[in-house]
Amino acid sequence: MQLYGIFTYPIVRDQLIANTILVIIATLLVILRFISRRVRQSEIWWDDGYCVAGMLHTYGMLAMQFHYARVGMRHHVTDLPPENTVTIVKMLIVYQIVYYNAMVLAKFTYLFFYLRIFVSKEFRILTWVCMGCAAAYWTGSILQIFLICRPFAKNWNPLLPGHCASQNVAFSTIGAFNLVTDLMIMLLPIRFIWKLQMSLGTKMALYGIFGLGIFISSITIIRIHVLTTVDFQDLPYSMTWAAFWSVTEPALAISNSCAPMLRPILKVVFPNLFASAKAEYTTQPISGPKSTKNRTAERMDEMDSEFPLTQFQGRMGSGYEGSFNDQPQDGRSQDRPCQTPLSVVGDLKRHSQHSAL
Repeated sequence: MQLYGIFTYPIVRDQLIANTILVIIATLLVILRFISRRVRQSEIWWDDGYCVAGMLHTYGMLAMQFHYARVGMRHHVTDLPPENTVTIVKMLIVYQIVYYNAMVLAKFTYLFFYLRIFVSKEFRILTWVCMGCAAAYWTGSILQIFLICRPFAKNWNPLLPGHCASQNVAFSTIGAFNLVTDLMIMLLPIRFIWKLQMSLGTKMALYGIFGLGIFISSITIIRIHVLTTVDFQDLPYSMTWAAFWSVTEPALAISNSCAPMLRPILKVVFPNLFASAKAEYTTQPISGPKSTKNRTAERMDEMDSEFPLTQFQGRMGSGYEGSFNDQPQDGRSQDRPCQTPLSVVGDLKRHSQHSAL
């Protein structure tokens, strides 16, 4: 098998550099994600584990893109030794498995993050439904790899008797299902965020954070279009852009999944920026003569999370992560009795003692 310089073609060189930068940025964001957890003294949970697993698969995608360049990507199949062409086709099988794993792990990172912060029964059911759809996407994708050619060896030896279905159609169909699941996951929190007791500006900021996933969906659309243009009769030459977008998509998905975790880091680096936002948030309607600003300050003092969250203890246990107070505007809980923050209980006890004196 003959090896080639990875920077032989400028387009391959530029794509490798761009994807390397994206993977480095994603790695830094994952590191900051865990620093943020430590700053907040928050427990590591399933969303963090899936994020790390997705990052590891993205490393594998990038490594294979480099190896593709080494064995002849962007060369025409007629200019390559047969061994190189067979290697490229066999690598495509592994490449697909790693890509589908990376994407479903990124989806689970988002969904388990939703379970971490939302307590609404309706929302959690919908989240589990989305998990089922993501699992179905992964299952169908993996089955496609092993069933598209019969016998299986016909993937890399077209002279064998048998049959192969259209890989362009298969890739495009699976890519469309990938897009649908992405949109389901990104649109899921919109209605529930609107119910939260916070200012319109804060809600718009949350919509903006979750809306970053729409950008990932645009990458998915581009990748679907590129996959329809791949010529499997001249795969080494035509696969260049498909390989590029297949690394870009999971790298950006992992990066985006870490964005909501960075608020504690930003609070440390830019304390003045977040100090001015404290008066904009409250978790419940305020009744009685007590000052709204004082109650708001109490709630904000408890909040040291990715979003305006409140740390609760009660039926969930002391280790449960603070959650969005998903309540209607009249303050009545939809699914469970309101759980009072411990700091507020302490304030009420001190107030009672002072009144007795």
